[in-house]
Amino acid sequence: MTAAEQQDALERARQGNAQALGELLHSLRPYVRVLVHSVHRGQVQSRLDDSDLMQDALMEAQRSFARFEGTTVAELLAWLRPLVLRTAGHSLRQHLGTGKRNMGLEQSAPGLVENLVDPASSPSSQAVRQDQLALLASRMARLPEDMQLVLLGRHLDDLSIAELAERLGRSEGAVRVLYTRALRRLREECREDSC
Repeated sequence: MTAAEQQDALERARQGNAQALGELLHSLRPYVRVLVHSVHRGQVQSRLDDSDLMQDALMEAQRSFARFEGTTVAELLAWLRPLVLRTAGHSLRQHLGTGKRNMGLEQSAPGLVENLVDPASSPSSQAVRQDQLALLASRMARLPEDMQLVLLGRHLDDLSIAELAERLGRSEGAVRVLYTRALRRLREECREDSC
């Protein structure tokens, strides 16, 4: 979905069009995935995965949308980010068997997200960077799953090549090649879309 289509869907969603809201939130899944992955970081993998957390977060966004007061997609992204982090953190706490609040589960990991969204910057700068993160996430979603995993592992989980190799069940050399190819493909995606 293009930026103009997202804006149109947002306007229709604000007028009560549930289908438009569903389409808009679906178009933001890559962005939500990056945020969820930054919270999840491989915890309780056998019981809960990123897609479960994404579904919880998107359902909460749909339920809470009436409270969204913005008018632009950038404002929606700024509203969505803490909602996703909070929802994912809550879901993880439930699956970890603890009701205690753990702020570490509600804040994203250092790396890609913080490089793009500096909490000390102005609100307008944060909105632009949220938009950039959403665009980057949508470009990453076009890559094969193994390339996405290696990029998320390096830049969100801050894993070394050796740790990634162990996690992916591949040799270090194969992971280095995969990482290099993933970066190259991501750059190509960005060049094609002028991001």
